[in-house]
Amino acid sequence: MEGRAGFAMYTVVAEDADESTVAALEELVIKYAPQVLDGVASRADDPGPNWNDPTDAAPSAEPTASATAEQTAAVAATADSSDRARSDAEEVKNAGHDELLELMNGSVAEHQNDEVYAAAFADAIGPESMAELAYTINQLRLQQTENLPAYDPSDPDTEYATRRQRTDDAWLSAQAALSICFGTATHSSAWTPQHRSDYAKKLSGLVTDEDYPYYMPLGFNLLLEGANRSATNILTGAPATAGGVFNHYFLQDLGYAIRAHEQSCDGLAAWQSQRMKTPSPEGSVGDWDPMAGILTAMARQPDAALDFLAPPVDDRATEQTVEVDGTTWEWLKGRDWDSAGFEALTAAFAGASEHRQLTTGTKDERAAWIAEQAVVDMAGRKDGLWTGTSRQNAAVVLANSMQEVDEAANNTENSNEDSAFNANLSAGWEGYHPNEVRSLLQETLKDDIALQTVSAAAGRYTSLRLDDALNTLPADSDDLEDAGKSTLKGASALIVQKLYPDGRLLGYIQGAAEKGRGAEGEQLEATSQMLLNAFDDGVYSTTDTVAGAAGPAWGGTARHTAQSYTAAALQNPNVGAPGRTDVQELGMSEAVRRHFLAEVYAKLDERGLLPPGAYENPDGRRYTYAWMKQDSTGRPRLDAVVLSSDSGNMLQFASWLLDPDLSGVTIRGGVPAVDAFEAGHDAGGA
Repeated sequence: MEGRAGFAMYTVVAEDADESTVAALEELVIKYAPQVLDGVASRADDPGPNWNDPTDAAPSAEPTASATAEQTAAVAATADSSDRARSDAEEVKNAGHDELLELMNGSVAEHQNDEVYAAAFADAIGPESMAELAYTINQLRLQQTENLPAYDPSDPDTEYATRRQRTDDAWLSAQAALSICFGTATHSSAWTPQHRSDYAKKLSGLVTDEDYPYYMPLGFNLLLEGANRSATNILTGAPATAGGVFNHYFLQDLGYAIRAHEQSCDGLAAWQSQRMKTPSPEGSVGDWDPMAGILTAMARQPDAALDFLAPPVDDRATEQTVEVDGTTWEWLKGRDWDSAGFEALTAAFAGASEHRQLTTGTKDERAAWIAEQAVVDMAGRKDGLWTGTSRQNAAVVLANSMQEVDEAANNTENSNEDSAFNANLSAGWEGYHPNEVRSLLQETLKDDIALQTVSAAAGRYTSLRLDDALNTLPADSDDLEDAGKSTLKGASALIVQKLYPDGRLLGYIQGAAEKGRGAEGEQLEATSQMLLNAFDDGVYSTTDTVAGAAGPAWGGTARHTAQSYTAAALQNPNVGAPGRTDVQELGMSEAVRRHFLAEVYAKLDERGLLPPGAYENPDGRRYTYAWMKQDSTGRPRLDAVVLSSDSGNMLQFASWLLDPDLSGVTIRGGVPAVDAFEAGHDAGGA
């Protein structure tokens, strides 16, 4: 395919190609591999009056052999992907049940992140058939799991429950693959902004026009949600992605289309009328409500969630002048949510709260606003509305709002104190809502993943706050021995001061969890151990960012924390660190005391404030504890993660604290943390 004078040239080898073949190749490259033509003027553009004047036109550079080979390979790969996508799309339309499952979990899943394949697949099938395919997959899942024979002669040794779960997981994986592939298509460079907008308009039309088949709202939601409505976007049966991550503007187009339709129609919305066309509607109302699918997808695209739920009145506003347009939130708040729809709403809250991290724009101010609205709203929801998924979603909001949880726990506005740590916090809430925070914690922490997510966030928050306090200590003077004693004394005083709010926050969370769960005996011990383990996870996640390290100290990480706990629970249903039984052996108060002591001594060790003799036994030899290791310079260091991972290590630690060289650490044996913990426990359980 030859170029023309005045245009940069790319070479595609095509033997005996006629004009129609050349035109087809050009169209293919423009549509599916525009990156190949970066910097190349379009043939449709006017090249100017002198485009063919050899005296004015700069000669085109000849492509190197390697560049030509790369470009040829890129076009060939693009053609292969688009051909495969169209072929798979045709097979999907005609596939039987088994063939469809194999195709979705095979070729489609393998190419679900390929932008060229995804765009071609979505285009070849079209919006209506994509929604119908999502609906069909779910119907086949329900049919096969409900009608699974009690005995399978081809698999006689596998129990019925196992075969049923395996069948369910296979179809859920197929559902996820379709959603992921579609999400990839909306990001594809093969789709122009106009094409993406047109596709969104046609897709939203399926649920705003009653002329389409009655089940279109169900398929619409399944296409956007994938296999569940969790903000973590993890399958319930395996540590894999549950649904697609869609283009920000694509989701906004869908959301505003539904809002415009519902606010303009005189009677029932189209999706409600479609639901009433069947005498026995499948699923709950939330399964039909298109906003459930849109909000779930927005949860996995935080920019879309924030801009839809809390857009600025004026895009030109600054941090000081921003005002949030609450009209969309008011519209959603008045919706009659059931448990399925509420899962989606809480997921969107979780997604938007991810922007609760310090920025130079208005995102953290708007994220604080919607998080505040969300907490107040969720705290007033009835118990029957809640599910494990909605509790986990709400926990992400609370974890990203730890500065307000801390203020509720300590009955004070700690974030108003002048410190470097508070200066790195995102914008806060406008109001003070201790009752709502406590009520929501008591409901949310009934779920294990939620409990771990909030506890880990509290651990990270308190650890970074203590780091900030210790970083304010003055530099050493010339008299190293006296300076070391003075600094250690100052550090001890700061630690005692900070142990109270930290202990009270931990106790507040434990009290709320205990009240919500009604836990007693062994169940209470298990809950307390889980909380303490997760709190330690958060504390020691800051190891690489302490002592003045650059970067934001806090915010917006809770969804990723929840993802890690969800994946861990799927891989190992027995939650908790092996061999960790502090609570059972010592009681919660003593376990908390030792936790804080381990954290404190680790931080003093990090800063080189412990005297050299503290690392040697009375005979002058280095201790050989597994949790006391040499760093790269040969100096002994405490490994707090190893220390806190085993009860036996904690017993060694308690013995080590009696070393005479540690007498200069005057933190009253961690007792302030225990007193604060017990006070916080009573407040959280009120």
